[in-house]
Amino acid sequence: MIEKLMRLFGRESREDQAVAIVASALPLAPVQAMQSISDWLAQEAPRFAARKDGLQILRRIDPDLRTVAESAINGMVDAHANHARSTLLLQTTVPYCDTILRTYTEALKREVEMLAKKPQYIGLVQASVSSWLYWIGREHVVRFVREPRMDRLPWHEIRPLVEFALGLGGTLAARLARPEGESGRLQKQLAHLVLLSRTLSPDLQGRQLLIADRIADTLASFIHVSQQHSDSTPFGQVSDDDNPPTMLTQVPTKLQGRGLYYGLEKTLLELIALENLISTQHKLPQKLDPAGELQVAETLTVIKHLKNRWSGREAKRLAERRAISGTLSVAYEFAALRRLVSAALAPPKTQTVERCEVEDVSATGLGLKLSRHKGWAKIGLVVGIKTDKDNNWRIGVLRRVLVRGQGEVFAGVQMWSRDPESVRLTVKAKVSQWEMVSQVQSYDNLLALYLRPDNGTAQQHLLLTAKPELQVGQLYAAPATRDGDLSFRVLSQQEICVDCVVYRCELLTLAPPPVDTVASDRGEVQ
Repeated sequence: MIEKLMRLFGRESREDQAVAIVASALPLAPVQAMQSISDWLAQEAPRFAARKDGLQILRRIDPDLRTVAESAINGMVDAHANHARSTLLLQTTVPYCDTILRTYTEALKREVEMLAKKPQYIGLVQASVSSWLYWIGREHVVRFVREPRMDRLPWHEIRPLVEFALGLGGTLAARLARPEGESGRLQKQLAHLVLLSRTLSPDLQGRQLLIADRIADTLASFIHVSQQHSDSTPFGQVSDDDNPPTMLTQVPTKLQGRGLYYGLEKTLLELIALENLISTQHKLPQKLDPAGELQVAETLTVIKHLKNRWSGREAKRLAERRAISGTLSVAYEFAALRRLVSAALAPPKTQTVERCEVEDVSATGLGLKLSRHKGWAKIGLVVGIKTDKDNNWRIGVLRRVLVRGQGEVFAGVQMWSRDPESVRLTVKAKVSQWEMVSQVQSYDNLLALYLRPDNGTAQQHLLLTAKPELQVGQLYAAPATRDGDLSFRVLSQQEICVDCVVYRCELLTLAPPPVDTVASDRGEVQ
């Protein structure tokens, strides 16, 4: 009632005014909303300094500030193929996050010691430090997406302020042992920054960085934070500079009894469990992809990178690249690609074949420049490569996709096979009405690409199907191949690609086709 009367007589509090101003920007498009809020914060900065009420106001409006930032970041994930829109969002999001971060930093320096002396403001201090960490992470991620380089987080400021905030109203050890309320949220944001320091690298580009950040945020709560260095919390800082936490075999004498230490083992196990879940279900969890905008293949590629980074293993390039110039044809969409391989010598009659330029080549792959890209190139997409001198299509997979400009994309291709073949796999049908009536066994037909072993596949036999149709341990016959009648046992599901699934197989024997084989109506005519 009092608040209504104050608004009626024009005496609305500064906090309520700030909430109303920021809320009025929410219906706007992300770019306009960020520009409007940034301008308002710049105008309010002198008032925050004069009244020393910046942290209280920021706490009220922080949820809406985050809503605008997350909307812009999600827009970047969705607009990865639209270079102009993605660039516009980046150019606005970086200064927006920087403005909010500077506002928080100045308010903390000005007000935190005064508020910490009053027990009723302990929650405000911890919430403000938690939000400060959040905006450090947002600003770091979007700046890294704009210009991938190994910028360091301000650890020399982060660690002492976190220790100070967690120690309010009790002991630091007690807060770490029971991460609840504002102190629990503060620890989670700290853990997220620890993961970010081991997550972002120039090996990831654009959309991949945003996916990695989303995974790190999802799994940050599994990091163990402690005051004690041990086998379960081996990561820590050896100095008071901006070097991120690293694995320590022993703590220097001058730092014993000081600092915070982190354990990533459970987080790594959860990452592996997430990878297994996605590989089994062939879809992403709702929490990780609420809008359904991420690709399974691309997410699994990012998870593979994170496993190396979080465990301390650095991925190394398998072969040196050298610059080269030329043109070739690239084919995409698995069904069309399988048909092209089946009729290798015939001129392509599909719209899924494009000409592109070759920029570099190595023993295991090549780099392509797509000048008139229409959005089809995605990480994890199986493609066909064919030069003007080739008789057959070669098979590879896109490992890197970097948008350079509107309609121009660089694609890194890992080559898998120089001699693919379209084959028909036969397997005993699970349910056969024909068998019940005539006592003649029925078989299902499955169309696949067979990749023979060569240097690119490390002497592995691979089968590619459009859907996850093959069963591990199951035997499949492949009649009438170029090598005669073959038989395969599926050893494992090796990879989920954008529009197909890759299985590693064992070639058993050159076996004759089953006697009295009748193809079921579930097969497709090759």
